[in-house]
Formats: sequence, structure tokens, C-alpha cells
Amino acid sequence: MGLISKMSGTSNPLKHFDYIDALRGYAIMMVIAVHTSQSFPQIPNSLAKVLNQGARGVQLFFVTSALTLTMSWVARNESAADFYTRRIFRIAPMFWIAIVFFLWLNGNGPSIYAPAGIGLRQIVMTALLVHGFWPDAITSVVPGGWSVADEVIFYALFPAIVPPLLKATWRPLIVVAVATVVLGAQVSRLLDGFSYLLPASAEGAAGIYFSLWFPRQLPCFIFGIMLFKFSVERPLIPASLAKIVCVLAIAFALPIPFLEGIKYALPLGLATTYAIAFSLVAFSLMYWRQSPLISFPIVWIGKVSYSAYFVHFAALHLLPVLHLTGWPVADLASMYLVVVVITVGISSLTYLMIERPMIRFGSALIAARRLRSHQLYIQPEGNVVG
Repeated sequence: MGLISKMSGTSNPLKHFDYIDALRGYAIMMVIAVHTSQSFPQIPNSLAKVLNQGARGVQLFFVTSALTLTMSWVARNESAADFYTRRIFRIAPMFWIAIVFFLWLNGNGPSIYAPAGIGLRQIVMTALLVHGFWPDAITSVVPGGWSVADEVIFYALFPAIVPPLLKATWRPLIVVAVATVVLGAQVSRLLDGFSYLLPASAEGAAGIYFSLWFPRQLPCFIFGIMLFKFSVERPLIPASLAKIVCVLAIAFALPIPFLEGIKYALPLGLATTYAIAFSLVAFSLMYWRQSPLISFPIVWIGKVSYSAYFVHFAALHLLPVLHLTGWPVADLASMYLVVVVITVGISSLTYLMIERPMIRFGSALIAARRLRSHQLYIQPEGNVVG
């Protein structure tokens, strides 16, 4: 029996797993950490190095997203149309609200992401979710919008690339993974060298663009798909082994910030190196369901993490920087706690009032379309047509 048919035949294919939300929770906590730390340049250099790698939480989001989407796709055995409908109602409503809010909050002036300022082109591209295709649009309208841009490109390719990847044997799948790592890095460096050919409005953002665009992040998504495939083919892994893998993955990731020049020493680059570590952590939690890393608070934070991704930028923009003790580390810790509490509180409301209703609405549209499609093939007396 094939991998897809094996998963589609499970009795409870859409069972929710807390470890997925826990991974998302850790991802957003990392992202909030790096952005909060940027308001405290006086903290010790060693701590700053660690917190700077909180930016890699986005790669954890990508790995988790690919794993979850592949689970859902196989379990539901849905069409590409159903997949796209589900995705658009999952991400677009909050993102469109973020566009309006951040244009009001930040205006449309020049920035490192849009050196000539934000115009109608960037706004329209962002609203249409195609902002990942141009340097001064990818993340200029909505802070952190580049991650949504890369997710959407992955969504667009998903129905075409996932079935053959799941059917492939491991050797060609590993070749694909290695190829995406090498080509993504080398093509990015090559094109960045020709950025002078871009219009002046885009050239200034090209260096950032080629580190954020989809080809550089594609390996993270491939790793998530590989995780799913492994979990189906090897459903019984001892929890003791999973614990060891978790410890080794964390031990592998922790010293990376202190290895000067690693981004040049390793052809993988930082994003991909961390994505490998995150994939190992995800693997371990997949088989170690009683892990202390999986708790209700972090699971709930993971549930609201999509809203939190946008909300924390607003919180950091609007809140005054706390200097309660005069000790930068303590002030940073206090500020981080305040930002997390406010972000999770507001995000819980937007999750319950915006995200979940829109998800249900998308599911209702899919159900209605399936019902109409079914009725087209059934005569009134109940005989199947054709």
C-alpha cells in the first residue's frame, strides 16, 4: 500500500497533536525574543548573540508548517482547490488587517526594506500575496511579511511537489533536499551580485531580499515533508531514543551563535543549519508525547502564534522601553515578559474572533462545493450519472 493511501485510511486522520502547537509556540517566543532584545543594545555580547538567533524561529515555523500541511493534505485526501481555499481563509484575513494597521502605524516612508518608500505597487503586491517576488515589497508593508510571502509560494507549489516527494524513495528525496540547499544558496549569491541591474528602488533592498526569498527557505519546507514521510514509514520509535535525539539537537544548536563565521564556514548557512536542528527536535517530540517541553501554556501560545507574529511588532512599537532596574538584562527580561503577555492576550482575541471564524467559513465553502459537485452526478431518483 502506498504512503498516501496508508495515511488516508487511518481511523482518526485529523487528530490534533499538541507537539505541533508547542513547536509553533517556541517559534514565536524566539521571534519575540530577538525583536525585544533589539531595544537593549547594552546587554552582554554573549547574550545578544544567543538572542539574535531567535530570528531562526521563522525557520522553525516553516518546518512545522510543511509537516502539518502534509499531514492534513494526506489525511483529507483533498483537491488542490480545497487546499487553496483552506489556506487563503487561514492566512489572508489577519494579514490583510495587518496591512491596513501597519500602513496606519508606520506610514509609507523610506526604510531599509523599501529605500524609495512604500507606494501603490508594494501595497497591491502585498494584498495579493505576491510580495515575495520583488525586493522592495517582500517585507516592507507588513513587518516580517517575508515569512508569509514564502509560505504562500510554498502553498502554490504544494499540490504539485508533495505527492511525488511522498512517493519517492529516500535516496532521490535526500538528493532533492541537498540540491535545494546548495542551489538556493548559490543562486541567491549569484543574483545578489547582479543586483545593480535592478531599478534603484529595488537595488537597495536586494541584499536583504536574497537572504529572505523563497529559494533560500525551501529546504526548511522539504525537511518538514521528509519528517512526515519518516513518521508514517517508521511509526514506532522508542520514546527513549526520541529523548536522546532531542537533547542532541538542542546541544547542536546552542553553541552555533558563538561559532564566529559559521555562515561562511558552512555552505548550508545559518537558516538551514538551524532548520536541521529544529527538524530533529520536531522528530523527537513526535515520538516523545509526554515531554516536559509540551505544556498547556506553550501549546496555547502556539495556537495563537500566527496572530502573535503580527501583534508583537505592534506591541514593541507602541510600548515604552522599560528601564525599571537600570540593569539591562533584568530590564530586557521584564520587557520580554510584558510583550509576551500583551501579545498573547491580544492574539487570543484575534484568534477566537477572526482566525477561527474565517477557518470555519473556508471549511464551509469547501463542504458546500463538494455537495454541489456530488449533486451534479446524482439524478433525482438517486442513480449515478455516467
